[in-house]
Amino acid sequence: MGEQRRADISPEEAFALVGHELRISILRALGEADGQRLSFSTLRERIGERDSGKFNYHLSKLEGRFVAKTDRGVYALTYPGHRVVDAIHNGAFHRQDGVDAEPVSGSCLDCGGGLAFTYDTLEGGRVACVECGRRHLRHPFDPGGLVDRSGDEIGRVFDRVARNTWAQAQTDICPVCAGHVRRWLRTDAPPKAVAVPGHPVTVGFDCRQCSYHGNVPTGVLLLSHPAVRGFCYENGVDLRSEPLWELPFVVDPDAVTVRDDDPWEVAVTVAVGDEERVAVVDETPTVTAFD
Repeated sequence: MGEQRRADISPEEAFALVGHELRISILRALGEADGQRLSFSTLRERIGERDSGKFNYHLSKLEGRFVAKTDRGVYALTYPGHRVVDAIHNGAFHRQDGVDAEPVSGSCLDCGGGLAFTYDTLEGGRVACVECGRRHLRHPFDPGGLVDRSGDEIGRVFDRVARNTWAQAQTDICPVCAGHVRRWLRTDAPPKAVAVPGHPVTVGFDCRQCSYHGNVPTGVLLLSHPAVRGFCYENGVDLRSEPLWELPFVVDPDAVTVRDDDPWEVAVTVAVGDEERVAVVDETPTVTAFD
């Protein structure tokens, strides 16, 4: 007979279960252990808690939700337990790191000045011109991504996080909770809420289950299109490695033309060297042509 399903509890009750330093230490010790499994005595030794009764009490509060006792009598993290440990390591809840103007590759679309990455917990990650201040990309970023990285290395990671997040959202899978994502073309996104300012229309992402949302350039939809990738590659640009802020069809508002809004028809010009082609995006929003 299978294990009986435990009843759901409220988010408040779940967070309260991990609201003690000893319980956090237990979760971290299991996450850092070889094989991520430890016996009761070894786990208590790793924590450094001499009072067996106290240790057992706090472990029991985690067991069944965040920690499981296996058939072999050792303890392991459940999936929710792993998520708590992951949140600790990505630093989103407890770190207040900041980055001030780490130079990255590329140059400003407006003035030709150099670009730099900055980060704070309010605005997230940003790539902007060090001369005129024009913002070329903005996206949430976990402080853990800053550890042991600087300059172009931070830029590379930031670029990957943004494009992977958007690629997943485009497939109706929330990159945060795996819920359904509403996707639509919009002209009413607040300027501070867009990934790249100045575009006549953006692609809105809004998870139906959690707080994830985004407003991204229509050119983002072209990044995974096989014809667009082939055209760029044949003309010397590999979309897999080129940073988003060095792709004019993604970040330059002048590359985007709204042909109609009922129904939507948006043209995005892809120019590489002396070659130029135009992609068409419909209301769904999907790339319907590339000529």
